[in-house]
Order: sequence, then structure tokens, then C-alpha cells
Amino acid sequence: MSDEDHKSEVYDTLTNILNEIDDLPLHPKNKILLYSRYVLSKISWHFTVSDIGKTWVNDKLDSIASTYIRKWLELPISATLSNVLLPHNKFGLNIILPSTKFLQCQTVSRKALKSSPNQAINNLWKDTSNHKNVQYDKYKNTKDVLNTIRKQHEDRLQHHLISQGSFFSNIIKHSTLSFNSIWSSVQSKLPKNIFNFTIRYINNTLPTRKNLLKWGISPTSECSFCLNPESLLHVVAGCKTYLNEGRFTWRHDSVLNFIASILKSVNHCNLNADLPGYISPSVITGDELRPDLLITLENKCIYILELTVGFESNLLTNATRKRQKYQDLINEQLKNYEKEKFVNLSISSLGVFSHPSLDFTEMLKDLKFDEQCRKYYVRKIINICIRPSYYIFCKRNKEWDNPQLMSY
Repeated sequence: MSDEDHKSEVYDTLTNILNEIDDLPLHPKNKILLYSRYVLSKISWHFTVSDIGKTWVNDKLDSIASTYIRKWLELPISATLSNVLLPHNKFGLNIILPSTKFLQCQTVSRKALKSSPNQAINNLWKDTSNHKNVQYDKYKNTKDVLNTIRKQHEDRLQHHLISQGSFFSNIIKHSTLSFNSIWSSVQSKLPKNIFNFTIRYINNTLPTRKNLLKWGISPTSECSFCLNPESLLHVVAGCKTYLNEGRFTWRHDSVLNFIASILKSVNHCNLNADLPGYISPSVITGDELRPDLLITLENKCIYILELTVGFESNLLTNATRKRQKYQDLINEQLKNYEKEKFVNLSISSLGVFSHPSLDFTEMLKDLKFDEQCRKYYVRKIINICIRPSYYIFCKRNKEWDNPQLMSY
């Protein structure tokens, strides 16, 4: 079979199978799973035995695969795929484009020639170590190929894509890495509409008026309530009108209500929460500085929990601000209790935990919740952040209906 025949066959194979997957009534994550586990393996043989050029794979096959991936995730043409090509623990979908698979196949093939005990085959590797093949010989193995490509995507996000890279840059700097895989697990179980919302949120390609103006669809970028530019940050955490209407408070209190519901089951404790149905923390702290939640134990220990749910770029800022705000209160409580612990729970609108939030799981551990429970509660909190943020986004430029606290 000639190289042109190989090209034609691999092109038709990829196109036909992607068309079949596209017609299936599946969740986007399952279509991507079929692509990753089935489609790429079907074309790997051609990548290994034929003399197909890397440029052709980039231009032809990557373009086809990217088109379908964008369609399944409802990503506009302006959105980079760099985010979704990253691993799960970095908020990606672990997708590999055909060009990356091609590099891996060529690397395997070259390594087989180089390490062969047959001298004739080994000589073939030497004879073909020219300018065309040296690019494949530089990789140690398939994992090295993948790490190199992903590093390129990370660099692109951090240094070249200011708008779409803002989420990634802030999360990598300020998130709790041990929770990121839990976040990915929660995301994979979301319904299609909310799943795709999280992808477009991360890519900053949701239809805010600022984006719609840039795409030539809206005549203005102004929020219809406060006339400030309607960016993603503005919609989910920044609009003063939305704040006054209680939209962001509703999301915050939904998370707080869940936390209070699990802590009230702790034996031999008193719980105060700044929520309807609970005794206010102000009976202990006064009204001037009223934290979100207090839990006091018989051993004269007090936990002061302050929750913030904001935009990703403010993860560390919010945590630092709350620590400074409550420092005097923390010092004051040390006079009344043998032990005091401040739990600074700063979470993003998309349910990403900041570094200081590890204090929350440490508190749960102190209160005798086992590891399985702690992970379950983290998953629930992530869910209760994502779903209200989705609803808040859907209600942008619409009247607020004061829904009940989410108890998912």
C-alpha cells in the first residue's frame, strides 16, 4: 500500500467513525471516551508502518478531530483546545489529538529499530536517522511525548492566551492540588448542559456580552443591570446589582447550609451558623465580626469557619482578606477557649478549593469523620458550587426569583 493509500484510508477511517460517534445519543464525555479509546487505536497502525508526514497529520487529521470535539463540547471556533488536552488533575479532559498519537507511534517504531538485536534492522535505524526522523528519536518513550505536548499546552495557556489562560494560571497557583482529581470526578458526572458549561467556563468562551461583542453578535458589552462590562467574572461573582439581589449569597449559603448540616451531627458540640434555623454566631462573637459558622466542643476547643465563594482569580485574595479581618476575633477567643482553630474556606465559583481550605478537611478529621466521608463532603461542596453558578449564569440579565437554598 502506498503512502497516499495510507493517507486516504486513515482519513476515511477517522471521518467515518467520528460521524458514527457524533450520531449516537451519548453524553459528550462518552463520545470523547470512544474517540480516545477506539478511534485513535484504529488509526495507530497506519501511523506506525506508513511514511505519513507529521505536517499532513496536523493539517488534516487534527482539524477533523478538533471539529468534532468542539461540537460535542459546544465550544466556539475561537476557543483554544489547550485546556481540554490537559490531564484530569489539571482540569482537562485527557484528550490526545491524532498528531500526538502519531508522534507516539513513530517513537515506538524508531525505538524498536534502534533496540533490535537484529543487526540489519539496527542498521536500518542508523541509515534513517536523518533530519526527517531525528524529531522522533529525541523522545524516550510515549509518556515523554505526552508530557512534552502537554507542557507546550500549559505554556501556551500561561504565557500567550491571556483571556482563556486566566482560569488555568490562577488555579495552578492557588488551588489545592490534592482536590483537583476530585473536582474532575464530579465534573464527569454532571448532566450534559452543566458539563459543557464547566468546559466553556474554563475556556472563558461562555456567551457573556463582552464575548458576544468580541464575536460581533452583540452591539454592547454592558450588563443590563449595572452597565459595567459583562465579563464572566462580572456575571458569576462581580455584579453589584446581583450581589444586592442575593444571587451570590444564595450560592454561598447553599454551601454553608450543607456544611452546617453535616457538622450538627457531631457529638458533644454546640453549633452556631449564620443561617435561618440556627443560633447566630453573634451570641458568642457579637455583631461587629460575625463569622459564618462556629462549632465549640466540650474539650474547650472552638472552630471558627469563614466561607468565601468567589471567582478563581480571587482565591488567594479572599483567603488573605478573611484571615486579616478575623485575626482580632481569633485572638479574643483564645482567652475563652483552650484551643482555637480558624478554618478559612475559600472556594471558587466553579468549586475549586484554595490552599488554605485544607484546614477544612483537617477540621473534619479532628471531628472523627473518616477519609471516605471527607472526600464525599468535598464532592458535595464542589457540586453545590457548580450548579448554582450555572443557574446564576443562566439567569444573567433576567429577574432573580429567590430560589430555595440548593440541597443537592
